[in-house]
Amino acid sequence: MSAAPTVRAVIARHCRELLADPLLHGEPTLRDIAAQCHQPLRVLLVGNVSTGKSTLLNALIAGPLAATDFEETTSSVTWYHGPELTDPVLPDPGHRSVTTDFPLAGRVMLGDSPGLNTLSDNPRETLRMLGGSDLTGAAAAFVCVLVGGRVDQWAEGLEELAAFSAGPFDLVGNIVAVMAKVDEVDEAVEDIERRVSGDTTATFRFAAVNQLMAAAARTGAVDDRIVATLGRLRTLPVLHGRSAPAWDRLAEEAGTSLPPGHLKALEQAVGAPAWLPALVAATAGMTTTGAVAEQFERTSRIRSLEAVLSDLADDSDLFTSTAAVLRLRRLAARLKPGPAALVRARLADLTATMHTSGLHRRAAARLVRHTDVGSGLTEHEREAAQALLRWPDAEADGGASPASSPASPPSPAPSPDTSAADGDTSDRTTAAEVDAGAVLARWTAYEADPFRDSRSREVAALVIETARHRLRTTTRQEES
Repeated sequence: MSAAPTVRAVIARHCRELLADPLLHGEPTLRDIAAQCHQPLRVLLVGNVSTGKSTLLNALIAGPLAATDFEETTSSVTWYHGPELTDPVLPDPGHRSVTTDFPLAGRVMLGDSPGLNTLSDNPRETLRMLGGSDLTGAAAAFVCVLVGGRVDQWAEGLEELAAFSAGPFDLVGNIVAVMAKVDEVDEAVEDIERRVSGDTTATFRFAAVNQLMAAAARTGAVDDRIVATLGRLRTLPVLHGRSAPAWDRLAEEAGTSLPPGHLKALEQAVGAPAWLPALVAATAGMTTTGAVAEQFERTSRIRSLEAVLSDLADDSDLFTSTAAVLRLRRLAARLKPGPAALVRARLADLTATMHTSGLHRRAAARLVRHTDVGSGLTEHEREAAQALLRWPDAEADGGASPASSPASPPSPAPSPDTSAADGDTSDRTTAAEVDAGAVLARWTAYEADPFRDSRSREVAALVIETARHRLRTTTRQEES
């Protein structure tokens, strides 16, 4: 592996050197960018009031730390992080931080933000993080919580967020649209995904989650009452019909065979009863709270969302560096001429290095993995291209490639994929296993197709250049 510093580390060093200049001493944005580059990937949860955003956060952090209610409960941005990050620098003095251990701790910082559809002043804190202000880019990735499988009221916001995050190829991959309260939607998750993806031109990842079930499983809400209630419901004929009955019908059928509060506890942990028949069937024979909680977690699809976030964290250097470069550009735009010139000069130094070229290659690898770039090629040929693009020594070529302009910051690629294996990189092809000559031949033919779109041709050019560099390197090694 290459011993070269991460791009984040290089950016942080430039920010510290700028802070040492009297014209920029104490500049809070520079200080925060330097801190961001040394922190786990910052992921901000955004959404309207009562979308279940804080409940989803509790599921992700595996504890009831975020207040939940049908009313507005979040008044400021709160960042949740693992215990290894002590006294973290936060984007704004008004933000809070909470130390807690959770499945993704150490890889991401999760931010809970005020809901947007309220007349209070709280949404201003969220809006400062989303576009055009001094805090834009302080979060490198976003989880946008939607309800009802619709983005009609969110379409413009998603598109603006994508535009503020754009890099080369005019694409982003740092936005995750989460269909929350999926238990209330009488529609297959795959159908929701297709409809949501067609409602806006913005590109984003997608996940559907029953956050109530996920939070119940991870916060200890699955107790003996729920286990006993599932066992009793399994005996009711009404639960074996074509559709799930309403909760009041279930209460009527169960009668006095269930103690008071038992059915209500299950309702609070499951939500709408649409998924109840499948849950009852899946927990057949389970008599312990641990086993039932495991099934709640599995059924809730929270692991699919975590796989997407884990996949983003795999490329934390790419996403954080992209956000940092964009923040530096916006900072230069609002500073006075003298300090602005200093920041722009540093940006020119940054974007001219081979490190930035390496980010472009990794962004292209995400495109090949998550989009239709390379369609028509075999899965092995696509995986081989990804392995070469992620090959650390490819950065030794130096400079920017024809497909990656130094003036453009790096950008990740979008994907709708939410499979549990999405974040698993253990079975990826490695660069050492790749036949660079075969990659060069197949992707040269791919690029030559006159019907390819410009994005596909640009990525193909990067693959071809990297394959040629690999062949040159192999030849030199053999000769020596």
